[in-house]
Amino acid sequence: MYGAGALLLLWMGLPAVLGVYLLTQIAPLTEWLGQDRLQGAAIFALGYAVCCGSGVLPTYAPSIVGGWIFGPWLGFPACVVGYLGGSSLGFLISRLAAGRGVERWIDRNPRSAVIRRALVQERPARTLLIVGLLRLSPSAPFAATNLVMASSGVPYRVFITGTVLGMAPRTFIATLVSHAAASTGAKDLVALATEQGFTAVVIGAVLLVGSLAVIAHVARRALQQALAAHQIPDR
Repeated sequence: MYGAGALLLLWMGLPAVLGVYLLTQIAPLTEWLGQDRLQGAAIFALGYAVCCGSGVLPTYAPSIVGGWIFGPWLGFPACVVGYLGGSSLGFLISRLAAGRGVERWIDRNPRSAVIRRALVQERPARTLLIVGLLRLSPSAPFAATNLVMASSGVPYRVFITGTVLGMAPRTFIATLVSHAAASTGAKDLVALATEQGFTAVVIGAVLLVGSLAVIAHVARRALQQALAAHQIPDR
């Protein structure tokens, strides 16, 4: 229980800081990984898996970087491989660190308890739907969600399938928007703001955040409906 609690505290704070730092390193990463695009995409996918799976990075930052460097048609598959590997690594770490105490901690919050029971008590197809909807929402922290689902007893095959399907739409949008920004010729986000003007950056950010907000809203409503039979609280 203490190991899982320490992981949860680490995974709730560190990714936000390092995610912002990663976005400041787009120019040197482009110079390094863009020399051989296929090899660079493979290295990128491995780094995505290790960093997100170990909980030091959120998924949004490398998804933006991947779209910026490789574009959506190569960057998106590299991101999928990255979060597939990261999910598997995070699942393994969580299973090793978690214990029965994690379930008791989750059950202290009525809403979390309902989600946990739905994950472990439903048919595999319905559990897959719930995992996919949890992953679809950008507001659900990647590493913390790995911990909750792994410690709740979700089968690995259901967990990984739901993760791949649920994260795909928002990851593709992130790579698409960041590729559009890179297509202006800017070398990084600072150069984008300088060369294209602050308004262009704001418009791009609004498009990205707005798209993700719509996805989050749809996922939340669908999740509430999926959990209705378990009487999930509104708050």
